[in-house]
Amino acid sequence: MRSLPESAIIQVADNKAARLLSASEQMTPYSNRDYYQAQIQLDAYNCLRGSCPDEFDTLQELIKSALQHPPYSVLIKGLQFDDHYRLLVALNRSLGKLVARPFDENTPRAQLIHHVQPQTDINNQNKTTDAVAKLSEKLHIDGADRLVPVRYVTMQCVRADSRGEGRSRLLDITGFRSLLEHGDISSQQISLLEQEPVPWQIADYLGGGVSWRTILSDNTLNWRRYSIASALASEDISLSEKMMRTLIQVEQVIEQSSRHHFEFLMVPGDFLIVDNLKCLHARSGISNPDTNRLMYRAWVE
Repeated sequence: MRSLPESAIIQVADNKAARLLSASEQMTPYSNRDYYQAQIQLDAYNCLRGSCPDEFDTLQELIKSALQHPPYSVLIKGLQFDDHYRLLVALNRSLGKLVARPFDENTPRAQLIHHVQPQTDINNQNKTTDAVAKLSEKLHIDGADRLVPVRYVTMQCVRADSRGEGRSRLLDITGFRSLLEHGDISSQQISLLEQEPVPWQIADYLGGGVSWRTILSDNTLNWRRYSIASALASEDISLSEKMMRTLIQVEQVIEQSSRHHFEFLMVPGDFLIVDNLKCLHARSGISNPDTNRLMYRAWVE
């Protein structure tokens, strides 16, 4: 495991964080559901940027610059967030439009700002060992069940696990390729990942069905084994034996070999942005079933 490089960390000074917080608290408060409206997202962005142009524009440029280089992710530290998502929405809107599943007030992850807790994670069962883990503990992209995956995934740490578990993990496209090349994945298999599309199960709220995309290209990385397996559960969908063997090997290599992984603990106030097309993410396991760890997550396209 490696620590995040300094180039991927932005430390916001206390006085600048205080000004951003003060400006956000003077903005109109909206509910999580209200922010589904693209115009309200844009209003939040324009209002905060207009109130704190120096602080906001400088931070925006630093973020965009950091995202251009490995690990194609950036961790912003020192921010102070308001209680109505205003600063969070404005920062996300600087990257693009926020999107989500249709709103469901009883489903914390089906809201524009997803409330992510370990207790609501999907279980992932290993068919070989029968071991059950949380899907979020497997390296993946978000939005693999959309016709086009979202471009950015962001996380605001609200509460960290009290035992220091649930550490964030990243594997960018550069590290992914290096792991494959040194993990008994042949050059022919890597070419297969670049050339042979695999099926991805599309979410029911988007009409269901299957989308076919390759796992690798020169500039993008698609990997969420669960979505591929869900698509393959259909009787009329299959892959070549060589691709099936390759998928199994790839999963073993990226989960078992950690020398190209980045790992770090997020604490309250930390804000992580991941380029979802260039970097996989996950978290380490959490042993306490009653953990109060809480992240606010957003998808940006």
